[in-house]
Amino acid sequence: MKKDLKLPKTYKTLLMLALVLGPFYWLAFTDDGQRRTDLALMALLGHPEFNPAVESFNGSLSEARLREVFPKLDWICSDGSNPFGDRLCKADIGSFNQIPASSVTFFFAGSDLRAAKIVYRHAYHALLSDWLSRRLGGRGTAPPVTGESSEGVKIYPVDDGEIFIRQGALGDDEEPAILWISRTALDARH
Repeated sequence: MKKDLKLPKTYKTLLMLALVLGPFYWLAFTDDGQRRTDLALMALLGHPEFNPAVESFNGSLSEARLREVFPKLDWICSDGSNPFGDRLCKADIGSFNQIPASSVTFFFAGSDLRAAKIVYRHAYHALLSDWLSRRLGGRGTAPPVTGESSEGVKIYPVDDGEIFIRQGALGDDEEPAILWISRTALDARH
């Protein structure tokens, strides 16, 4: 007896549709697919990745050292008083640690870094908040050391300073950003 191993035409058609529509559906309609699509588009448009260990920022980092570590950033700098010093440098970015982002701003006092602000895309606030919580909320075997201000800002103490992020859903008028402030800048504000 001879077996017919030929696939039915309907089955082949459905299989081809699944192979074509499945990846499109994933890229267009799932959170992970949209994030990866945004990352790919940012790379295609020439926006560089910015992948620092933000918890390792410290007040002794200089502008020259940051330029050396992040050579792909196109810096725009200006001198003048700002909330953390006397010089700031801003650069457009495409991603921050694999999360779509738009810019990073470094604040300097003299040649020393005093603060850094990373602005990311509004749609990724919950993802970035969860990422920070996993990365900084429970380092080692000790329980998480975090705080929350009365304004709903989560505070993560790090080796030299603190990292701040807004908790909960952001309003349309709220900027999606994380802020690292050095211990020196925090002490000067008190």
